[in-house]
Amino acid sequence: MKQANSKQKQWRKDITEFIQENGFYDLYGEYFNEYNFDRHHVLGKAARHNKIDIGHWFIIPVPKELHDVHSNNNNNVTHFKHNFTKKYGYQRAIFKNLCDMMLEFGYEIPPKNVCDAIQMTSA
Repeated sequence: MKQANSKQKQWRKDITEFIQENGFYDLYGEYFNEYNFDRHHVLGKAARHNKIDIGHWFIIPVPKELHDVHSNNNNNVTHFKHNFTKKYGYQRAIFKNLCDMMLEFGYEIPPKNVCDAIQMTSA
């Protein structure tokens, strides 16, 4: 697996900064004002789709309770992906919403071909 390059590392930092400063907005409903979160690599760091590396880009912030392997929340993305998707939507849609919000705040988002590849996944 390739290590994250400088732009991918900056994307991770920007997600962290954005959520720490703004919370989740409407990404997770009742977690609107939650600031305790994990960065979730949706398909893993080495993921590729249509020959495009997306793993280090396809990251969504997830409230800790919905990501932590020790959480028994029925909507935990790690243990109950189907429940998570049913309640909060596809992870690719969460990613798109995150990118749209961050773009409005002046952040640089992943390249278009990467975003397009992510939207074509089943995640």
